[in-house]
Amino acid sequence: MGEEDSDWDEENYGRHEEEWEEDDSADLKLRIAELEAESSVQEAEASLRDAEAEVEQAHKALQIFHEGSAPDQLREAELDVEKARVELEEQRATFAQLESDYSRYGNDELARKTAEIVLGRHRARIGFSEVELELAERALGRMRELELPKEEHELQAALHSAEAAVEAGHLALEVAHIQSELDMREAEEEFDEHEDDEDWDEEHEDNEGRDHEGEHE
Repeated sequence: MGEEDSDWDEENYGRHEEEWEEDDSADLKLRIAELEAESSVQEAEASLRDAEAEVEQAHKALQIFHEGSAPDQLREAELDVEKARVELEEQRATFAQLESDYSRYGNDELARKTAEIVLGRHRARIGFSEVELELAERALGRMRELELPKEEHELQAALHSAEAAVEAGHLALEVAHIQSELDMREAEEEFDEHEDDEDWDEEHEDNEGRDHEGEHE
């Protein structure tokens, strides 16, 4: 009889040890589900905050472009045109003055040769100034018609993209909340099922124990 009791106690202890391990496993699974659900929501919230920050930055970049960058770039290009135009006018005026001055010397050979050299240099300078004015006017045209509109379009596209990311972030956060609730519900149901099974095992074990004691009597 003593050996039978010993065997039964060892079997009972082994069963309890398995149940304790299962309890620990069930608790860990529930805790992991809680942490994963919390982490999923936090990640969605962080992504949404980043997207909202991108929208703010995009708004600021567009505002700076409209209020500072674009007007400054345009004014600088216009100033280049004005400088080139003034330079050309000055060169032409200087050339006309020199041409008038040298014309007073009449047929003086030395004056004529000197005039050719000096006026030739100033003709070249006028030619350079004309090219510089043409280039400045082209740059101003590109600035108005291509470069600034392109930059504005890119900034607006960045803003629209950031706003779309915010909308997606709100949806992702909502999905994360729903998914976390579903995962937690599933984990809690699994945990409750384990608890119910454990209660049944304990009741069954008590019945077996009473039966075992009855046999000894």
